[in-house]
Amino acid sequence: MRVRPSLAMMLLLPLLGACGGKDDVTMPPLTPEPSDSRFVVPSNASSPQETLPARLALYRYLRGVAAGNVKSCAFLTPEHERRVFGAPGRCRSGLARARAKLGPRNVAALRGVTVPVCAKGAGGDCTVRFEDLRWKGEPASPGGLLAASFTLRKTRTYWQIAG
Repeated sequence: MRVRPSLAMMLLLPLLGACGGKDDVTMPPLTPEPSDSRFVVPSNASSPQETLPARLALYRYLRGVAAGNVKSCAFLTPEHERRVFGAPGRCRSGLARARAKLGPRNVAALRGVTVPVCAKGAGGDCTVRFEDLRWKGEPASPGGLLAASFTLRKTRTYWQIAG
């Protein structure tokens, strides 16, 4: 069946007239639903701006491990380095071995990790649980260099992983 152009215009004309004009219906402001878990901030989490330097230190460490960059060892306190690598100063020589134990899947996951939240604790320390890390793809598995939680402590002017 062939439709004449003038007939099609006659049918569309009322629809086109509804666009614009003074009687526009405005959309109400968008507000999150209270039950939406994407907007729920854990009760012990601090404001994102307040914890940004600590979260950035952990982010750089994890991404440095993914890249095999020994400069990421600077983000470890001597106590944490002793616990993970056996003695202070052994991170630089032991990072490649520890990274190899993670396996290719975990190393690939670390390349897309972010640290969205950090809980402030006693003495100003920040704690990031492994479950709070966000992954671009499939998440890594905890173990080895990837602790169940990371405690970050401000030493002098920068943040380091203390536990």
